[in-house]
Amino acid sequence: MITEIGRTTLLVDDHDDALEFYTETLGFDVLYDDELEDGFRAVHVGPSDRRPVGIWLMEAVGDEERALIGNQTGREPTFVFYTDDCRETYETLRGRGVAFIVEQEASESGVHVHFEDLYGNRIVLAELPE
Repeated sequence: MITEIGRTTLLVDDHDDALEFYTETLGFDVLYDDELEDGFRAVHVGPSDRRPVGIWLMEAVGDEERALIGNQTGREPTFVFYTDDCRETYETLRGRGVAFIVEQEASESGVHVHFEDLYGNRIVLAELPE
């Protein structure tokens, strides 16, 4: 049976721009970044303590894939990222230039806030209740 989820794929316009956002802005680590024999660049980011969970940043090839950048899930969230302190992480990310599209909300299910990455992919930042 399946025991764990590994990486999810995210189409991006440029590896280096995406790397900068997901590492310098969001604080993920580069889990893997290498060019393979055929010239294909494999780039994976995520929290280093949660390997193999992460995001595979795939540079879009062709018009069909480029049209999907920022809209791979319609207007639904592409990711939900969990944090131990949503308010603190919100302030940190806001200080790094992240524009939030739905402000923080607290409920029985925890605290959450919505923002977009550099391509317009919607991301939920969530703190689960104790």
